[in-house]
Amino acid sequence: MPRRLIMVSVAPQQGIVRVRDGQWRMTGALIVLVVAASTGLIGLIDGPSWWFAFIGISVLLLVSAATLRMLRVPRLLVPAIGAVELLIILTAAFDGGHAIGGFLPTAATFQRFGELSALARVSLDQQAVPADSLPEFLFLITLFAGLAALLLDLIACGARRPALTALVVAIMLIVPSLLLPTGIPPLALVACVVAYLLVLRVDTRRRSNGWGELGMSLSVAAAVTVVALTLSTTAPGFQQIGRQGISGSGILIGAGVNPLIDLGADLRRPVPVPVFTYTTTSRTTPYLRLTSLDQFTGTIWRHRDGSTKALPDDGVFGPVPGLSTAIASTKIRTDVQIQNMESAWIPAPYPATGVQGLQGSWLWNTADLTVSGVTSTSQGQSYRVDGLALEPTAQQLTDAVGAIPTSVSAHDLFVPFDAPSIIARTAATVTQGATTEYQKAVALQNYFQNDGFVYSTTAPVHNSYDGDSMQSIAAFLKVKSGYCVHFASAMAIMARTLGIPSRIGIGYLPGTVAGARNGQTLFEVTSDELHAWPELYFAGVGWVQFEPTVSRGSLPAYTIPGGASTGQSNATAPARSPGAPAPGSDRANRGSGTTQATAAQALGAVLSSVLVGLFVLVLLLLPAGARRWQRHSRLRLLRDDWGSPRLAWKELRQSARDLRIAVPDTQTPREFAARIAELIDSDANAQTALESLLEATEREEYGRPGQGMIDPDRAGELHAVLAALAAHAPLAARARAVLLPVSLLPQTDQLRGRARLTA
Repeated sequence: MPRRLIMVSVAPQQGIVRVRDGQWRMTGALIVLVVAASTGLIGLIDGPSWWFAFIGISVLLLVSAATLRMLRVPRLLVPAIGAVELLIILTAAFDGGHAIGGFLPTAATFQRFGELSALARVSLDQQAVPADSLPEFLFLITLFAGLAALLLDLIACGARRPALTALVVAIMLIVPSLLLPTGIPPLALVACVVAYLLVLRVDTRRRSNGWGELGMSLSVAAAVTVVALTLSTTAPGFQQIGRQGISGSGILIGAGVNPLIDLGADLRRPVPVPVFTYTTTSRTTPYLRLTSLDQFTGTIWRHRDGSTKALPDDGVFGPVPGLSTAIASTKIRTDVQIQNMESAWIPAPYPATGVQGLQGSWLWNTADLTVSGVTSTSQGQSYRVDGLALEPTAQQLTDAVGAIPTSVSAHDLFVPFDAPSIIARTAATVTQGATTEYQKAVALQNYFQNDGFVYSTTAPVHNSYDGDSMQSIAAFLKVKSGYCVHFASAMAIMARTLGIPSRIGIGYLPGTVAGARNGQTLFEVTSDELHAWPELYFAGVGWVQFEPTVSRGSLPAYTIPGGASTGQSNATAPARSPGAPAPGSDRANRGSGTTQATAAQALGAVLSSVLVGLFVLVLLLLPAGARRWQRHSRLRLLRDDWGSPRLAWKELRQSARDLRIAVPDTQTPREFAARIAELIDSDANAQTALESLLEATEREEYGRPGQGMIDPDRAGELHAVLAALAAHAPLAARARAVLLPVSLLPQTDQLRGRARLTA
């Protein structure tokens, strides 16, 4: 049967003006893509300043790169010039007076950049999202946006592979998925996909193989969207309860979301992790506090920075806020060695009056005596804490009447106007008959301890009220089941409705005996001992700790008739047998549901691990899928009479590249065919098909316009040559060609050639 030939004309190449117009259209599409990606970052930082910085630096660098190409600057120099521009902008905006002329960086400039990065990490540790719009955050946002813009331009305009911009967008979307408690907003994902399709639409490199390139690009877009959705909703530690504070096998406290949520996530660990050990001269084992949370937004509790000062060389600081000399106290000394905890804060008994032995730069907070790192964390630290064991009596607390400092009343009495009525109503009911603030505080503690409340780390998650927001507190008061976060936040906000200043302390229970060190009892603290408790302010006494959490910790002596604490003395604290849960710890208090809860958690961890494994597998197979789609699309076009010989020849060249066969751009079709013929000389049918493909390609390449022919048998010829070529290659080469198709990337000689053309 004679071949059916279809004559097509070959379009002339676009002129230089058309190419430049296409570059500007691509730059415009990239700007739209950046704006769309920025919507995924909304909620990370307060205020609009970060957004203007993000968009401003991106637009400036993208427009600058397009202008350089219009001026015919060598293509490989464009990203280098862009990097210099970014450095100059960062220097002018964030240098702090060290630059030459205000914009030329010096060695001190890079030191300043390092300090800003370190400050950003500390600030992120100490804040929840949305974080305050601090200079260190603006620096990171500007740097992040600038690098993203340079990478987008390099991929789309420099390497001319717009489809791969999806990978940059995926990275930009992963950042908020790690930090935002609710993950990436769906509208942001939709906006990014639409903007990405716009980038593909204006791709000026699509010629006869346009549908194949578009199909590959759409497959990448779909895969990236699935990846972003998967990460934001299923990856371990990134569910809507917020990021779990897990760093390897250790503990990560205050990792950029709500520290109370980090605490809850660690309490749900199936297996506890040793965190630190300590010895103390205190007669009773103390709680070891990390920090306090006193700024309540109605949604989350935050640590208010207040006034911080550099830790003195001798490590001594103070005074203790609100404490009068009438309150009895005993000096104590505690030596701590951190094993598996990374935090901006160090655990220490409250109130601390000095710290020695810390490595790095540290600050102390005058409002709550918190010690936090500037460029250091608690991991691996060994230090000594000097402090006081306060011994206020019930009578002293009853008589504690006086003016409350403005620094306390201005922040620690705030209650949102839209607080659910059950909170104030319950507080008023349970304290009915109490006449002093101390009596009301004890009544609140007794209410939680004796009114049917149950300790559970799983009930809040299963019933969707895990957290410390007003709605979570209201639900907790109805269900009466939760863990320390719910008990502490509920009592703290209820105390505020009664006019008692309050805040939340987070840290660790005392732990259990693990041996001896230097003649003193050695205590070990694990992740099971993570805890939160309310602290209430009394005039002349200062901040006083209470314990509302049922079956956790110990009741303070000043809240018990007769003044005897329920806690263990240093000398009689129990030792823990290997593998046993800590007394009063999370595992010891889970009751009959422990096995089921642990099994459910283990199953959830396995399922999450499977999902992450599938995600990684999809990511690894993404190049193979894109290349397979591209080949399938081209073969379909050839079979359907839409593909020219040039399309078949391009597929043959790319397949050879995937098999790591040298395919220089300078090689003519006949030279390339001769190389392939040597490899498939044992297959006569493939040789005949190769000759037919070569003849048609040369006719299209070198003949007059209109000489190109489309032949429906071309797909069969191409398939025969590809099959023979694959049969020639060893198994390892074929597997590598499938899994790592290098033809998706531009050839280095192509890039050099383009650079010469634009020079």
